[in-house]
Amino acid sequence: MQQYLRKVRVTLSGGGGGLVVNPGDATDRQMFVGFTVDKDISGNANTARIQIYNLSEGHRAAVGKELDNVMLEAGYIPPTGASNIGIIFKGQMRDVQHYREGADIITEISCGDADKALRKAVISKTFPRGTSVQTVLEELHKQFEKEGIDKGEWKGVDSLPPYQRPVSMCGSCSREMDRIGRSHGLYWSMQNEALEIIPADGALQASVHLSSSTGLIGTPTITDNGVKFDALLNPEIRPNRMVSIESQTLEMNAEGGSYRVSTATYTGDNARGDFKVSATGESLTGGKVDQGLPALTNIPIPTPRPQ
Repeated sequence: MQQYLRKVRVTLSGGGGGLVVNPGDATDRQMFVGFTVDKDISGNANTARIQIYNLSEGHRAAVGKELDNVMLEAGYIPPTGASNIGIIFKGQMRDVQHYREGADIITEISCGDADKALRKAVISKTFPRGTSVQTVLEELHKQFEKEGIDKGEWKGVDSLPPYQRPVSMCGSCSREMDRIGRSHGLYWSMQNEALEIIPADGALQASVHLSSSTGLIGTPTITDNGVKFDALLNPEIRPNRMVSIESQTLEMNAEGGSYRVSTATYTGDNARGDFKVSATGESLTGGKVDQGLPALTNIPIPTPRPQ
């Protein structure tokens, strides 16, 4: 699509009601908003830092107290046709601070995606022999769901063999998800408060095609098993999804084609600075990710969690 006018919308909600900064699709008279969002395919919380300029005194008092949930949307509005505004972060506030910079009062919000669920969701259950992995994952999701987590896209779990002996789970759901990931070659992650699961060598389908005329910025950097690239901000470029990249440099080095996005950082504001996504993509060959590992050890190694 044609990139044109920037739009950044922040929705804050909680027990004290709700507040929408820059509602609707209009781009005139917007409050200034800046942001940095970091996402990946690990089981750790995605994070966001958002700066909102010149909220009223009453709204500043409510942020972090009466309003503690955050949804950040961003994208472009073209002169004609549909916009590409979408959610780039959804989660809970971790910290709020207000400070003055010149004539402006800035409210800075630090947030984590699914923070509450990752901390609080627990399970205590024994599954009999013959239980499918998918059934166990569904039970774990039920516990996450109690803490506000939706079920996102799952791929590759319905074909896994059933357990050959009883399985007992007790304690943190996140830790049990890590254990299943290691045992069955899966990545799990929270993306905008939804649980997503993919095979270690798989990806979710997406329709983003990048070239110099569709948002690709500069030249991608070739890595051991993929690329690093920058693009004009597009909410559809996100972890677990496929993206295709058209670049003369990649073609000259026998690269190019499809990649799985493993990390994505969204940075920008709605007025003067950057407005882009910087991502890491892993090469897809024959629909599978080249992880640079022997086939027999091609499983994810999640980041260790604090004990």
